[in-house]
Amino acid sequence: MRARVTLIGIGAAAVALSGACSRENERATTQIRVIDSAYTESWEPMEDTGTVYRIEVVSPLGADTIRNVIPPAPVVVGDTLVIGLLQLSEDSSTPQRQIFRLRLGRHRIETSPIPDDVWPSYQDILVSPDGRYIAYVGEDTTPANPGTYAIVRDLKTGQIAVRGPGGGGCDCDEDYNHARWFAPDSFEIAVAHSNSGAGWQRLSGKASAARVHVDTLTDEPDWH
Repeated sequence: MRARVTLIGIGAAAVALSGACSRENERATTQIRVIDSAYTESWEPMEDTGTVYRIEVVSPLGADTIRNVIPPAPVVVGDTLVIGLLQLSEDSSTPQRQIFRLRLGRHRIETSPIPDDVWPSYQDILVSPDGRYIAYVGEDTTPANPGTYAIVRDLKTGQIAVRGPGGGGCDCDEDYNHARWFAPDSFEIAVAHSNSGAGWQRLSGKASAARVHVDTLTDEPDWH
């Protein structure tokens, strides 16, 4: 079960991370507070600079600070684990997104790369509320089946749980794809198909059951 989480921001710097949190979370056991933010080189291919956050995670098991956190907002799982995204760079290389895991009470942050097939400009890399899966829009660059697609992977093993049809994409400088979760592991992923004038292809279902439904949306989802 996903624990309730409060993300307490300082000024406007917290807007990008705190948008997913509601007022009723004010009684949460685990709290995530944005300490400050900074502009730095961005992981996004089309952006020169981006914003990273320094957050504090406070629980009955203690407090921890995590640097270089980026949206979407971290997920608290079972009041023992926090999972989210941060960006890291080696030497002077372009920053790369990493998945972080903070096991509450152990005061140790583990990181791992995001999947290789994530579309480079895709922003909504989302961890499921139960912490078992990751949903995103991937890209196939092979000549046989080029384009983007919806995909859900097992976060621990990396195995594909669900993958939608390919052929998505848009000639644009912005990310028009979207994803969202419903507890514990039901999802919706909308892949832009503006290259073909086909709107958005929506893949929805339940990750643990590998049950999916595919339909088309004519209007861009307003999921944020």
